[in-house]
Amino acid sequence: MRSSMLLLLTFGLIIGLIAMMATGGPAVSCPEELIGTWHTVAQGYADSMLVMTKHAVIFSAGWDHLDAQAVRRLEAVPDGHRILYTLVYGNSHKEEQTLVFFYDSHDRTITFKNQSHLIWTRTMVES
Repeated sequence: MRSSMLLLLTFGLIIGLIAMMATGGPAVSCPEELIGTWHTVAQGYADSMLVMTKHAVIFSAGWDHLDAQAVRRLEAVPDGHRILYTLVYGNSHKEEQTLVFFYDSHDRTITFKNQSHLIWTRTMVES
């Protein structure tokens, strides 16, 4: 499991470097509270994980599906003890997608704005 996480982290760093070269500027950097591996215990998501590195977001729905994308923009809006993040990701301008989620600083969890029943908890912090 540890070697798989290192592989994901390496892949994320490569995506970040590609994004930096493609955009001609520095890649957007995720804040420390988001960096790491996130899991949920919600039914139907047992094999899923979300990995955030400084410059990439990686989605996994089991080991047969892995999708790494460069972080292109990140906005943060305080909302009480939560922060509403709007993360724009994609490996090119044409492929950009948006992920909107709350980070709860008290519980240290992520909840997607459009899926409030899914609570994601950080299980590993990448260094």
